[in-house]
Amino acid sequence: MKYFISVAMATYNGEEYIKEQLDSIFNQTYPVDEVIIRDDISSDNTAAVIESYIKDNGLGDKVDFKVNEKNFGYASNFVGALRKTRGEIVFFSDQDDIWPETRVERMIEAFERRPDALMIGSEFEPFKCSDDAPDVPRWELAKFKNDGSMEKLEFTSENIFIGCQGCTMAMRRSFLNKIDEYWYEGWAHDEFVWKLALAMEGLYFLHEVTLKRRLHANNVTLHKEHEKDKRLKYLRDLKKSHERTLKFVNDSEGESSSKAALLKKHITATEKRIELIQNRRLFNSLILLKYGDCYHKRRSIPVEFLMAFK
Repeated sequence: MKYFISVAMATYNGEEYIKEQLDSIFNQTYPVDEVIIRDDISSDNTAAVIESYIKDNGLGDKVDFKVNEKNFGYASNFVGALRKTRGEIVFFSDQDDIWPETRVERMIEAFERRPDALMIGSEFEPFKCSDDAPDVPRWELAKFKNDGSMEKLEFTSENIFIGCQGCTMAMRRSFLNKIDEYWYEGWAHDEFVWKLALAMEGLYFLHEVTLKRRLHANNVTLHKEHEKDKRLKYLRDLKKSHERTLKFVNDSEGESSSKAALLKKHITATEKRIELIQNRRLFNSLILLKYGDCYHKRRSIPVEFLMAFK
């Protein structure tokens, strides 16, 4: 079966690598039908580079490129691009990675192997292009097998936390139609589709390297929140995303479902974590011992206690 393939991309100050990424997207063994690019008012020459690329390669009918009227921020800019896609399968793309020529083909094969898959993430090959580039977390690389197997992710405490890079994701457009109304301004697009695909029991991970992930100092998602203000922002955002996922689950399955119960537990735990750090409620550390499964990583327990203590 031939699918109409869309790619959604949000750009911001990406002039250095965008051409290489676009080359890799348009050099696929399974052709891409459209690329939707929204630029968040870059201060460099990103827009000019993209416009020249479209003109030089005669891609006016395949690339829908616009510069936003105002700066929306990364999450909202990306969702804006997603909403303009028309394809049956929509690929997420960063502005600075490299797609091996079989990426689309391999991901389409994965969707055909699992007709119930709503969203699929994959493994990637990291490569650094600057000395100050962050490292990919060891826990993430430890899960990689690169054996071509597919893993269906169940609704568990561990899987509630996003477990793959957004740039590796592809989803069915029909899935976006079902969940679009639940997105809120600022909710990271990758966490949004991860959680709701998980809630709909259609979340899969392909254990195969399907792209080369470029690491540099400006990577948005690879920096740790070890400062108090950054940690509090992370926790507030986490709580809000849990609450919106709970609304989706309640609307879909009712308030008495096991998924709803688990999400309520996570919301309570996140509230206690915020109180611990923000209000120095050190007693919360003892309460939180019974919420150990509500942390992405257990090492956060002593880290957040020290934040509150200091």
